[in-house]
Amino acid sequence: MPCAFTWARIAISPLNRFGDRLEWSWADAWIKMTGQEERQLVHALKYGGDPRLGRLLGRTMALELQADQRTEGLSDWAVVPIPLHSRRQRQRGYNQSECLAEGWNEVTGMPLIRLLRRAKAGRSLTGFGRHERIAEGCSRFQWSEPTDGMPHPLKGLLVMDDVITTGSTLEEAHRVLRAHWHGPLGFLTLMDAAV
Repeated sequence: MPCAFTWARIAISPLNRFGDRLEWSWADAWIKMTGQEERQLVHALKYGGDPRLGRLLGRTMALELQADQRTEGLSDWAVVPIPLHSRRQRQRGYNQSECLAEGWNEVTGMPLIRLLRRAKAGRSLTGFGRHERIAEGCSRFQWSEPTDGMPHPLKGLLVMDDVITTGSTLEEAHRVLRAHWHGPLGFLTLMDAAV
């Protein structure tokens, strides 16, 4: 993807937005949402109707982060995509976070496990501030026991999402996962909209 080289990469850790509230063992965001080009990319990823874009971005992100040695310490981890509500997934035809995770899996070999399910459809959080996002997001996720059990050995869980804005989605995912998983938790997003 030649255009990928023009995207601004993240220089600071996205952990800063969580302060001491949450314990994340690993965190990264790949590119900054700096302008119209990145907004169009996210729009195409979510609403463009082509899940191959998400897989391509997941692979590209994994290759670059591995080359930069930013994925050290993630061996024997699994990737957990942020889920869409079943109604929204039927409308779109795919889950963009799951497509990113599939591309990530193709490069890293990290197993993809669906441990979260979205309990309610909710509204789009676009345009909401932090407090509105948190209020809208409370109890939006539930634990979903994997049908084949957890892969072994498994050292950590890496939550995959498309965009981090306020962190409320990741905060809710952390809360649900922490109630069932006591090992390391991390997160990775394609884009950081708040830097």
